[in-house]
Amino acid sequence: MARSPAASARLEAAAAAKQVHSDLDLPRRVTEGAGLIDVFEAIGELGIPLVFKPLTSALGLCLPSPLRGIMVTTKRGLHIQRFTAAHELGHVVLEHRGSIDREILERGPLAPAGGRDLQEVAADAFAAEFVLPRWLYRHHIRAQGWTVARHLRNPDIVYQLSLRMGASYESTCWGLLSHQILPRGEVDELLKTRIANLKSRLGGNFRPGSSWSDVWRLTAKDNGARLVGNPDDLLRIELEESSGSGHQWQVDALRRAGYAILSDESAFSRDPLHYGAPALRTLIARPPENGTGAVRLRESQPWAPDEQSDPSFALGLSLQGPEAGGLSRADRRRLGLTS
Repeated sequence: MARSPAASARLEAAAAAKQVHSDLDLPRRVTEGAGLIDVFEAIGELGIPLVFKPLTSALGLCLPSPLRGIMVTTKRGLHIQRFTAAHELGHVVLEHRGSIDREILERGPLAPAGGRDLQEVAADAFAAEFVLPRWLYRHHIRAQGWTVARHLRNPDIVYQLSLRMGASYESTCWGLLSHQILPRGEVDELLKTRIANLKSRLGGNFRPGSSWSDVWRLTAKDNGARLVGNPDDLLRIELEESSGSGHQWQVDALRRAGYAILSDESAFSRDPLHYGAPALRTLIARPPENGTGAVRLRESQPWAPDEQSDPSFALGLSLQGPEAGGLSRADRRRLGLTS
């Protein structure tokens, strides 16, 4: 049976997104780096002008050839900015006419065409494939030791997956469906979850500073990670601690780096209880105001000098939130306008 025009447009768009991934060597760079696709950096590397403006009547726009440029609003959160920029990049790569986009569907290939302009259908499909490719799901699932059967039906896990990929919870769920990782019924169940409830469970008595900020649950598997998010995000750090031998995670490094330690608790597993087993140290911390930099914790005996062999846990932070205006942060770095 012949494909519909919408299906053909989506397939062409997805293939174009994969080609850009290949041209920019993104699978290797992303999986060896921060773990999410820097849409703004990719646009700059392709030589396409990108600016951020306080648009009130549109999320973004694409200038037609030969001008070829992208504008994205500063009035929305980082996830929306990223997806909007990818949508506009799709217009450029697919050589569409100019476009002013007031509404962009993050379901990509799953959104019903419903008489929509095929140019917009294709740009949505390009954005979905560009930001949330199957290889990126596979990378994070493997890195965290998650499985479909035990973990990806859990909304708490999918929420953490979305943070690591730099996407909204909803679009991450739709990606699980479009890549045939989960069936429709299970994705529908995930989508019933209120994100505020997930944040509340993770933060306990503490809340992130704004409605669009998040709560990261970090474990030893995140050692060396770079977090990209919002300045009001909370970090929940859970690390095993060999307290039986007097070892402790030295959290003063967090305080010296400007973190506010909101909660610091240790607990032993009691199911079953093993004497001498490690404790689970759980910290809830608010990052410093600038949201950037790196921090390293060491697990050591407080009375002993630090040893090179001491276990350590390191994080890099880029919690700067939405792009504020003008050139993207990636373009400013590339042009040497910021450190």
